[in-house]
Amino acid sequence: MAASIVITLDIGGSGVKASAFDAHRAAAIASVVERYPADPGVPPGTFSPEQWWSSAAASCRALADRIGAPGRDYLGITVSAIRIPFVLIGADGQVVLPSLLNRDRRAAAHAADLARSLGERPLHATTGHWPAPEFGLPKLMWVRSNYPDAWRATAKILQLHDWFIYKLSGVMASELSSAAMSQLLDIRAGTWAGDLLAAVDVPLDLLPPLHRAGAPAGAITPGAEAETGLPRGLPVHLGGGDTHMSAMAAGALADPAPVVVAGTTGPAQLAVRRNEDQPPGDYFPLLVSEQPVSGAWALESNAGPTGEIVDRLADLPGARGAELRAALDERGFDLPPDPGGPEAESPLTVLSGNPFFGPAGWSAWPPPTVLGLRADHTGEDVRLAGLRGTCWAFAAILDQLREHSGAHPVAVTATGGMSRSPAWNQALADAARLPVQVRPLDLVNGLAGAALVAGAELLTSLDQIESTRYLPSARPDHDPAGQDDYQIQFRAAQCGAR
Repeated sequence: MAASIVITLDIGGSGVKASAFDAHRAAAIASVVERYPADPGVPPGTFSPEQWWSSAAASCRALADRIGAPGRDYLGITVSAIRIPFVLIGADGQVVLPSLLNRDRRAAAHAADLARSLGERPLHATTGHWPAPEFGLPKLMWVRSNYPDAWRATAKILQLHDWFIYKLSGVMASELSSAAMSQLLDIRAGTWAGDLLAAVDVPLDLLPPLHRAGAPAGAITPGAEAETGLPRGLPVHLGGGDTHMSAMAAGALADPAPVVVAGTTGPAQLAVRRNEDQPPGDYFPLLVSEQPVSGAWALESNAGPTGEIVDRLADLPGARGAELRAALDERGFDLPPDPGGPEAESPLTVLSGNPFFGPAGWSAWPPPTVLGLRADHTGEDVRLAGLRGTCWAFAAILDQLREHSGAHPVAVTATGGMSRSPAWNQALADAARLPVQVRPLDLVNGLAGAALVAGAELLTSLDQIESTRYLPSARPDHDPAGQDDYQIQFRAAQCGAR
């Protein structure tokens, strides 16, 4: 039989997942998750790219052992990665300093400088992204200002996707959907933005060549072969942005519906046909980038660290009273004074997602906040309130997607870790007031990567995977006014954080 197994490395913020997909049978085979180890030697808000590579290599070894297939059965490997972090590489091919994490906001002053000097809308018109400390360009400016020696030692600026392609193949190359959030890309031309690079004094020769998703980068190097346990000569292909590939695997190209990727963070993405007469700036403040397979525009909004906040609420089901408040305080939650007694009327609310996507809405982030906590509430009550909070935030950013795209979707597709919960899927349908459709994650793991390597027609296999559909209900705890209340509470907390 011909080679058919495609490996996808999905590089997240807390760990890496290696998935195997059989392109001939259009079936997921197996996946392995490897969490990044804690390293007290790495400064807060940063990570070690080499350490993340070690975790990725370990996940590949474990996956290869689980599959137990001979090398001739492997067709290729590709990468899906979070899009904000960059890796600075010296002339010797080594990392020159730790990289900044997605949610780190130390570059806020540089984002403000870019907004003043370049303008939010002009920067968005070129790159599809407005200045924010979470995004790539302000982070790059911060590193240049604070680590001038490392900047002078930099020979290449790689996105995280590019770094893993380099570690696998020894080739430095970038891909459009991954490169967009660097804010160095002219998304309409599909090239590095020369005028912008000149304005921010970033030499063009620091950036790798750009290629389309799925393009071959080369073969796995002997060193990567030894570390990963993958077969000699395995072809390495360029992948795509993590949200783009998650949305593809969930059905973004098959269904005319926005896709909510409910993972550590909360992006929502909608693929729309590219109209050359409509410039990307018309979609402001939605983020705009190229969809890897179709070339359509991928429009995006984001509710922030939704899953990350809910994860902090795990393992507290039976706690209550002073014990619960102490545990929440220890986990970084803001706790307004106890209203006193079970007769308090304020509903229990956890601000676990930002409903205001755009430069103004992202200008200040309040800490995760628990409102209306009473002595009789349990940790499980708080966790459920956190899940509901993510749904109100998602409902708001889905409204923004509809408003600024001009689309009128009749359903929402959900994927990511929280979509494994039927209760969460129903809560999202109630909050968004739209049907929510979900395909089993275990059946689509690695599908998008396999489509990039084996051919986009593989995505038609989604037609054979039945989705579960959740219809909005009229339950009073999910009435439309709930979203308005959530936004009012979030805005108040946000103003207090300025």
